Amino acid sequence: MHLHIFSYEQRSGFKAAYQGFLALRKQKLVDELGWGLDHDGTFEQDQYDRPGAVYSIVTQGSRIIAGARAASCGGSDGYWSYMLKDARDGKIQGIPGGLLSEYPETGRTWECTRFVMDETRADAAQPSIETKLVVAGLCQAAASFGASEMMSLSPRSLGLLLRRFGYAVRREAARYVCDDDGREYRPFLMACDPAVNQDLAAFYVSPVSSFGPEPALQGAA
Repeated sequence: MHLHIFSYEQRSGFKAAYQGFLALRKQKLVDELGWGLDHDGTFEQDQYDRPGAVYSIVTQGSRIIAGARAASCGGSDGYWSYMLKDARDGKIQGIPGGLLSEYPETGRTWECTRFVMDETRADAAQPSIETKLVVAGLCQAAASFGASEMMSLSPRSLGLLLRRFGYAVRREAARYVCDDDGREYRPFLMACDPAVNQDLAAFYVSPVSSFGPEPALQGAA
């Protein structure tokens, strides 16, 4: 198992992991959950896959097991900013506004999106290790750019996992039920602490990952 941590600008050096992540997003979000997302039949890619985004992806051999993306709440391409704020501003359909008590607009807060996991390939001997690695990778990458807080719109179960992993988490009161999959989602915010689970991430991180902890150690195949 390996953890790959890289930026959008570095994606060409992680082509297999990046494209595999886009393919898993299409499989899980479109095919299985029925989200009405644009895709090309193989990959799901959106407006937030752009310069400034970072990725944390777990692989087992050539297979993508889990992954997620994060980007600064202070970033913008001139029209799109970040998902929750764009939803508040009416640019995204299906996600209501008013889910956050305050919408951050600086690089101190980073939004995590597109977490997906292939449960059929998860390590049964180490429950939730893939999710733990993905979160640790995002924290390390975002912290290297000055982030002190991470935010996500996720099912309640993720908030419980994050606390188990050792992160300081708080929930926003607002929540909503997604029309596409019928699941309840709510915003979570947590301290972006790259020291949490650093040793675990160091064991699995790919040697070429730019945001991996030092020394960058290769995990067991």
